[in-house]
Amino acid sequence: MDLFPTPEQELLTATASDFAARSVDTDKVRSLEAGEPGHDRAQWATMVELGWAELGPVELALVADRLGRAALPSPLVVTAALRAALPDLAAQLAPDAVLTLAALPPGSPHEWADPVVPGGDTATGMFLLVPYAASADLAVVPTTTGLAAFDPSGPGAALTRHDAIAGDPLYRIDCTGAPLRPVAGTLETALDHLAVGGLAYAVGAAEGALGLAVQHARDRHQFGRPIGSFQAVAHRCADMRAEVDACRALALRAAWALDQGADHELAVAAALAYANDALRRVAMHAHQVHGAIGFSTEHDLHLFTRRIKAYELTYGSTARHQERLATAIGLR
Repeated sequence: MDLFPTPEQELLTATASDFAARSVDTDKVRSLEAGEPGHDRAQWATMVELGWAELGPVELALVADRLGRAALPSPLVVTAALRAALPDLAAQLAPDAVLTLAALPPGSPHEWADPVVPGGDTATGMFLLVPYAASADLAVVPTTTGLAAFDPSGPGAALTRHDAIAGDPLYRIDCTGAPLRPVAGTLETALDHLAVGGLAYAVGAAEGALGLAVQHARDRHQFGRPIGSFQAVAHRCADMRAEVDACRALALRAAWALDQGADHELAVAAALAYANDALRRVAMHAHQVHGAIGFSTEHDLHLFTRRIKAYELTYGSTARHQERLATAIGLR
C-alpha cells in the first residue's frame, strides 16, 4: 500500500474540497435536511459529470472525507459504494442512477442478520432506515436466495420518511409485491463497501467538528486569555487531532484493501472496531470544548456530531467488529 496519494488522487481531493466549498454552507445543509428529497439534485448531477458515482473505494474515501467536512447530504457514498461492490449491477445502470440498500426489516438486530425476505419475483414486507430511497432508482435487498433489487418509487412500494438523527433522508419502505430483479454479489461485500465509504464521510465530519472546536478555543476568552491556552482544553484538542488522523489512516487502509478485491476482512474490521469509539470520543471532546453553546441548534457543531453519531449506530457495534477482527486474525 502506498502511504502517499498519487498526483491524480491529490487533484481529486482538491477538486472535492473546492466543490464542497463552493456548493454548500451550513445554512444550505439545514435547508436540505428540512426538505425533500434531502439533497441537491443539481449537485448530484455535477458529481455524476465529474465521474464520482463510479469511483473505486480509495478515491471514494478521499471525496467522502471532503464532503463530510462540509456535512453535505448526498447519495454519493451509498451509490458509489454499491456500484463498486456490485459491478454486474452497475454495468446495467445509467451513470446518474442512484442506488440504496434495504437490509433492515423490523426486529432484525443489524444488517448482517440472516435475510428473512423470501426469494422470488416480488418483495413483500417492511424495510427501515433506507438512505435516499426517494431518490433511488433501485434498492438492493437481501433475500433468502441472494441479493435482488426493486424500484422503491415503483409499483408495490410506499415510502415514509423517518425523523433521523443525522438529518440525512432515511425512509421506511412498505413493499406489497414490488417486482424484484436478481443481483449478483453478496450482502457482506456490499456492507463492507458501505461501511468504509461511510467511515470516510464520518472522518470528514469529525474533522469539521475538530475545526470548530479549535476555532472556539482560540476565540473564547476566560480569565483574560483564550481557553485554548489552558492545558485541559489544549489536551482535548490534541486528543481529537490524534483520533481523527488515526481513523482517517484506518479508513484509507480499509478502502485500499477493498480495492484489491480480496482479504479485506481484517482491514475493514480493524477500522470499524477502532473508529466507532474513537469518533464518538471526538464528538464528545468537541462538545466539551464548546460548552453549552455547542448543544444549541443555532450553532453549527451539531451538524457534524449528529452525523458522527449516526455512523456509529449504522454499521454494527464495536463488539461485533471486534469479533470479526478476532476471527480474521485466528483468535476465534
